Amino acid sequence: MLLLRMPLITLTSDFGIQNHALASVKGRILSGFPDASIIDITHTINGFNLQQTAYVFRQAYRHFPQGSFHFILSELYAHPSRQLLYAFEHGQHIFCADNGLLTMLFNDKPIQIFRLTEPIRPYNLISVTDLFLSAVSTVLDQHNDGMEIVTVDEIQIKHTALASYNNDMLEAQVLYIDHFGNVVVNVTRHQFDEARRGRKFTILFMRYAEINTISEHYNDVPEGDNLCLFNSADFLELAVNHGNAARLFGFKESNDQSLFYNTIKIFFE
Repeated sequence: MLLLRMPLITLTSDFGIQNHALASVKGRILSGFPDASIIDITHTINGFNLQQTAYVFRQAYRHFPQGSFHFILSELYAHPSRQLLYAFEHGQHIFCADNGLLTMLFNDKPIQIFRLTEPIRPYNLISVTDLFLSAVSTVLDQHNDGMEIVTVDEIQIKHTALASYNNDMLEAQVLYIDHFGNVVVNVTRHQFDEARRGRKFTILFMRYAEINTISEHYNDVPEGDNLCLFNSADFLELAVNHGNAARLFGFKESNDQSLFYNTIKIFFE
């Protein structure tokens, strides 16, 4: 297990940046590890949106040095057990609440999961951060005090939403909308190619809006025109060159309470 001499800690949350929460967490980290490097992955995840959390974190964490520590602070109150988890996967140390996120990140595949056993009273943002920091010390000291191994069957299980294929059609949903209004849907390049099998396709997402060509870059079409491409994470993305596709076509992101707001249909022939 590779450990960085001075911990690198990333933060992912749904805090936003308007209140004291983010600064409070960083203060606790620096109080415990004055030489720590703190990297923000994102704090603009929509509330109650684990689908979005899983998508953003999965694309980012794998690019960090092995031995990095990741605090995922979204949906801390999702389950009454208030159980906290630690996972070691791909050389990365991941901490989060027992809210289903780990199974969404790794698709139920076997991963090394631990439950943090120290009681948390009161259970709040600061006490959760402190327990994560205590676990970081445990890992750095290369022992497992305050942790017990658990299986996937002993934690909350949730699944990432997948596009469905039926009768020569993929039915996909909005997964994420970025700062520019580009719309990421839950179709990977592999899923698309497997369904397409070399055939022509039409992406239909409004009564009058359709796309039937995969672009390589946003400027492959004239300004104001619609396009689709596979982004750096290899997910299908709908966009408007120098425009805001989400606003123009009324797209909204999904959340875990009301599963999807938008359906995009991809027809093959």
